[in-house]
Amino acid sequence: MTLQLNTTDVTRTYTNEEFEVLPEFDGRFELLDGRVVAKAMPSDIHGWICDTILGEIYAFDRKRKLGAAWTNATFVIRPGWEPIPDLGYIIASRVPKIRSEKSIKVVPDLVVEVHSPGDLDSKVGYNAALNKVGKYLEAGVRIVWAINCRAQTVEVYHHGQSEPWQTLGVKDRLDGEDVIPGFELKVARLFE
Repeated sequence: MTLQLNTTDVTRTYTNEEFEVLPEFDGRFELLDGRVVAKAMPSDIHGWICDTILGEIYAFDRKRKLGAAWTNATFVIRPGWEPIPDLGYIIASRVPKIRSEKSIKVVPDLVVEVHSPGDLDSKVGYNAALNKVGKYLEAGVRIVWAINCRAQTVEVYHHGQSEPWQTLGVKDRLDGEDVIPGFELKVARLFE
């Protein structure tokens, strides 16, 4: 993706604090390994999947007693790493009490990543997407749902594992496990 940064020097690395004052912070940019990286605009199916999951979570837990979810929000995962997961969910006891004008300073308990065409079109793109999943898990994210729109599958990763715990197809159900207890969603619903 060739997207021109406003004033950012792409040859250097940035701290989280430096990133959050850049003009790019207010755009679709992430800080990955200290580098400011443009995040692709979501496609129709990408947006549909994220909206479906978010809507189903809120319908299941209308009063947000179990936790809260964000789309299009930057999370401080670790120094030099502030990604924008497609959806980040934090259990109620860990939800920040004060809203920030900058990043959310809590590592999510659940992350949803919908693979973009760029992730799926090359080995380099796919490896970068898997690397991102691995970094979420290393930072303490308990569950990652990595969604492949083309294959209509969801790979479920758990903290401490480098390989998917399971790969779900359209006949299966996503399970909130101990992060969103009782929450289930038919995988087929994501691809309607």
